[in-house]
Amino acid sequence: MDVYTMFHSFQLEKFFIEEKILTVSINGTFDYLNNSKKPKLSITFDNGAENRRLPLQVTSFYLDSGKCFIHAECEYELEYLFWRENYDCISIRFSLMYGGNYIDNLKLNFKNSILASDNIYYKVADKDEKVVILPQKSLEEHKRLNSKYGPLITIYSYLLFFMAVILIPLFALDAVLAQKGISEKSPDFKRTHNKLIAVLFHINWKIYEFSAHGLGRRRFKLWIMGRLYNLLRRRKVRENQIAFVSERREDLTGNFEFIYHKIGDDPSISIVKFLNTKPIKSLSIMEMINYVNILSTSKVILLDDFMPSIHTFDLKDDITLIQLWHAVGAFKTFGFSRIGKEGGPQQFSPNHRSYDRAIVSSKEISKFYAEGFGLSNEKVVATGVPRTDVFFDEEYRKKVESSFYMEYPHLVDKKIILFAPTFRGDGKQDAHYPMDLFNLKQIHEAIGGEYVVIVKHHPFVTEKMKIPPEYKNFIMDLSKNSEINDLLFVSDLVITDYSSVIFESSLLNVPMLFYAYDLEEYIDSRDFYYEFETFVPGKIVFNQEQVINAILNEDFEMEKISKFKNRFFDHLDGRSTERVVDMIYKILNS
Repeated sequence: MDVYTMFHSFQLEKFFIEEKILTVSINGTFDYLNNSKKPKLSITFDNGAENRRLPLQVTSFYLDSGKCFIHAECEYELEYLFWRENYDCISIRFSLMYGGNYIDNLKLNFKNSILASDNIYYKVADKDEKVVILPQKSLEEHKRLNSKYGPLITIYSYLLFFMAVILIPLFALDAVLAQKGISEKSPDFKRTHNKLIAVLFHINWKIYEFSAHGLGRRRFKLWIMGRLYNLLRRRKVRENQIAFVSERREDLTGNFEFIYHKIGDDPSISIVKFLNTKPIKSLSIMEMINYVNILSTSKVILLDDFMPSIHTFDLKDDITLIQLWHAVGAFKTFGFSRIGKEGGPQQFSPNHRSYDRAIVSSKEISKFYAEGFGLSNEKVVATGVPRTDVFFDEEYRKKVESSFYMEYPHLVDKKIILFAPTFRGDGKQDAHYPMDLFNLKQIHEAIGGEYVVIVKHHPFVTEKMKIPPEYKNFIMDLSKNSEINDLLFVSDLVITDYSSVIFESSLLNVPMLFYAYDLEEYIDSRDFYYEFETFVPGKIVFNQEQVINAILNEDFEMEKISKFKNRFFDHLDGRSTERVVDMIYKILNS
């Protein structure tokens, strides 16, 4: 069936602007596809120089007589769509994913449903069968007014902050009411079980909501560094300087390591590092100065994880910020793809948005990284991920295997199961995994003779698995002291749930089982870019009995791996580092 025929009736019900907020809603009817659950809609804004893809929230979806009925609605803050605001108009297109089909420009009936808007800044129009938004008032004029009245706006904002400080007793009372469920809780309430600290978080949240300023050492030090950066902006950028920057690691590992080994011996390159696991609030004066100096003088800045502090600086135009990212593929939604979900970002957040490049493993997923990072599609480049090069290095494989079996000689004749689930919880503060769902006694009795199990929990999970002495030769928890990529070389089976380790596993053709006991709950809270059931390259099981039966019968549905691997890796040659380094040199020489 032709997908353009199948998705045959979509109506744009609402499309109007009020106070710089665009409200969009869509109704659709289309044919049901077996094994497909919930479709996903997105909206892309394009101003000719940049584009911005954002999710369109599906608020209702149901089936009736072989047909699917869908309603989606969302609000978008137009002044925060683009990183740079110079444009004449914004064109709109809609995309839909359903049952493995992807339509990038969904045909909609919109002529009778667009509502004209008398907004001072924007106007909605129908142009060449496209929905477009035309600025009514010059954005340059808007900037000029902001510049003219900037000092007055600054004074006003600090007056608001002063008033907010006076209102602290009232905010404290609101925090107490929030703890009792009478008032709205701050987003940070779940970060601590200490009631006093929760109250302080709440007060700070209310101060920020009231005045756009907050209390705390982190905010104060970011403000200080912002002033320092403005002073150092006049310093000349060093055309040959590359910076490795992270607040999650203290050494060059992961993608950093591969890039460094490729360029570290080049005498024409100057390499600087800011690798610090301290939170911003704990940085010393010298560390703050060093950080700002690196950001103001490096031609290329490399990141390989989320670093929110860097987006508070207005980096100079001749500096290129590259996000190498640490994960492979596109599995769980992240960043701006989570707008509207609990824990998701606000549309005005600058997080991720200042990247000039982001690398991915394939063009297939570039649109999702562009969405998650809030970037234009062309800024996401499918070079491949440097740290995956080891999976094509036979010499490295032999070295890892030899080292592993020298350390654990009793595992030489065993089949190794790598149990590598992701964490449950909202983040690092409350990360955990329900150990009772992995019953050691039951598993040992079923498969204990032929197999051993290596546990590798997510780094956020700090609670070590309690292994009774009688099982010490059957199960080992190596969460703290082993690199998961190295463990894949000695694994005969990977049991996971929603971990991105599946992408690396596919490169080695390791069989996979997906123990997804809480799948529906996880979809509701976190969600995936693709439908889980049709996406994962292995058998899905929902309880421990199914896990054991699949192992005993060697029922892993391995035929899915090849298609999965070719879909999510454009390059299977072990030269991803080379491609990234070539990109860096081109930037340096431009």
